[in-house]
This record gives sequence, C-alpha cells and structure tokens, in this order.
Amino acid sequence: MNLKEKFGHKIKSLRENKQYSIEYLANIANIDRTYISDIEKGKRNVSLLIIEKLSKALEVNIQELFNYEE
Repeated sequence: MNLKEKFGHKIKSLRENKQYSIEYLANIANIDRTYISDIEKGKRNVSLLIIEKLSKALEVNIQELFNYEE
C-alpha cells in the first residue's frame, strides 16, 4: 500500500467512525465529494490546505491523519 492509499484509508476510517457520509464530510470541509472519494481511493495527492480542512472537519489533529497502522 502506497502513501496515498494509506492516507485515503485513514480518512475513510475516521469518517466512518464518526458515521459521516462522504457528502456530509464534503459539506463541512468545503471540499467536493468526488475529491474526497478520490482521496479515500488513494487517487489524489492532497495539499496542505485540504489536509487542514479534513483535520478540522474530522475533529482530529493533523498528526492523527498520518498515524497509520502497519
């Protein structure tokens, strides 16, 4: 699994733990829902701005987004 896939898996896991739909996360993070879907599939290189938006929307610190289980 590459870094984009690990990051995407982490976003999906955090989103599902909060019982957020992709649409709801997209709305509160002000990110297009298809972009979030692509992130979760490991198809996007995300910018620092997107990382910050996801962190705030998921109510976790940025470091948590990079805490992957091996």
